[in-house]
Amino acid sequence: MISRGYVENFKMDGDYLTVVHSFEAKSISHAALGSDVKALGNVLEEEAKENKVILDLLRTKLASAGVAGEVKPLVGKPGETVVHEAHEQNADVILCGSRGHGKLRRTFMGSVSDYIVHHSHVPVVVCRHKNHHHGHGHHH
Repeated sequence: MISRGYVENFKMDGDYLTVVHSFEAKSISHAALGSDVKALGNVLEEEAKENKVILDLLRTKLASAGVAGEVKPLVGKPGETVVHEAHEQNADVILCGSRGHGKLRRTFMGSVSDYIVHHSHVPVVVCRHKNHHHGHGHHH
């Protein structure tokens, strides 16, 4: 999302933001529905509607923040698509959020922000939400 943190701390005149919304087709669609083409079509249609809502929200936030830029929907693994798009766009920096998933989930699944930090060839700023708490210590 276009965070208040970006607007307050990073936004400069002349910035051009490419906001990437990356999503994978839900794997359950193919596995659980098998050859039920109508059910698969319904799931994919619902997924497309959900993504359209997110893209419209991102475009609205970009415009209301007064930031020049574009919103790009990309299909694929989120970390990989963000790093690839940053390379393609010759980006100066990647700003990404951190959802704050627990340590156990990150251990087994990894996180998008971890992937971006470790694979990007440009600086990465990971933004946490101010009201994000783990309950096991303080984050500064």
